[in-house]
Amino acid sequence: MAMPLNVLEVTIFAMVLSGGNPLACTRQEGTEEMILCTNGQVATLEADRITFKDDVAVAKFPDGTLAFSNGIRSHWGSAGWVQFSNKIAIRRNPDGTFKTNGGLICRGLSADKANCQKA
Repeated sequence: MAMPLNVLEVTIFAMVLSGGNPLACTRQEGTEEMILCTNGQVATLEADRITFKDDVAVAKFPDGTLAFSNGIRSHWGSAGWVQFSNKIAIRRNPDGTFKTNGGLICRGLSADKANCQKA
């Protein structure tokens, strides 16, 4: 059984793909493997890879870095920031929320809903 999609993780990936815009994402009722976002993005889980409706898949590597099939990559920056190649950076806060270099805070609101909003 595949792990259900993590709504906060998908929300962060959707925010990165959007270029850093605020959004909210919610698990499609009755599914574990489909998440809908307010910017029109849809994420599904296929063969343990998160795939967005525009056919962008996200690969996770053992060292924690990410690769998006559209060319966006991540690497560990300084002071705990994860730096994406499209200029977005994100860092985990002590309270479990995530802060972006563009002034958004991404947080899980429940097991089925998360958002990235202006702080």
